[in-house]
Amino acid sequence: METYKSIKGKGIYPIVGISVLYNIFLVLLLFVVNSYEISIILKITIIVFNIYQLYYIIICTSLSYSMDKENLYITSSLGIKNIKIPFSSIQGYKKAKGYIKGVKLSGYGKNHFAIGRAIIEKIGSTYMFVTSTENIIYLKTEDMNYGLSPEDFNKFEKELRENDINEISWEHKANRNINLYKDKKFFVPFIIVAVLSLTIALNPILLYLYNMLPAMMPLNFDSQFLAIKLGTGKQFAFKQMVYGLLNMAILFCMYYAAYFCAKYDRKSSYKFIYISLIISITFFIMQIRILLTFR
Repeated sequence: METYKSIKGKGIYPIVGISVLYNIFLVLLLFVVNSYEISIILKITIIVFNIYQLYYIIICTSLSYSMDKENLYITSSLGIKNIKIPFSSIQGYKKAKGYIKGVKLSGYGKNHFAIGRAIIEKIGSTYMFVTSTENIIYLKTEDMNYGLSPEDFNKFEKELRENDINEISWEHKANRNINLYKDKKFFVPFIIVAVLSLTIALNPILLYLYNMLPAMMPLNFDSQFLAIKLGTGKQFAFKQMVYGLLNMAILFCMYYAAYFCAKYDRKSSYKFIYISLIISITFFIMQIRILLTFR
């Protein structure tokens, strides 16, 4: 099996720089803000953000490509990325160099490197594993295009030709047949978020209407979950209902963002509904904790 390292570019520096700056900003906010709800959201944001950053740092610093007699592999350290592309599925390739012209859908990079999914001009939806724009090779398959930047570019191209993969030209057309509601990976979390949002909005209202809330309930908490402002059960129910409506509004926005993204890349659209899912679960758990503690 022949292995080709990815060209060592400068993409790691902006990723690390963004990681440091955002962590400093979020940690400072965590110390400044004295609100239970906001502090929980900030803590979850810090955890998710750092996992996301570490994922791309590892890929960017350890990316490599390899070929055996039947497949091409894209791999990175710790098995974080391990993609197998059968030669039989590759319809052809196209070469490029210089600035990457396109729109980023996920990941990092734009002009000088790109790790993640993007819509590349005249190429289409592409899974980018390009650490440098010195030499880029785009592979076309039926479901997805791939962008690579091997160090030994000429040898890499020669091995592709030896496996009957030739240079071709193609144009991309946006997908107009989008039925996200038929996709279980999208539809199931969508329904979960909708149910959670309704529960967050209606649960405290029903408890109030059936006189199952105490006369006085906490309205605001400090970061240590100590009540700093009390109000009536009606005020508490109304505030929690607003949180439920807020989650519905987020779901609405995320749905249309996902719909737009799915025109170019369906898998990239999933992230929007999962962001909404994480937010709704967070608010639901906070509400349950308040009700269990103060009812």
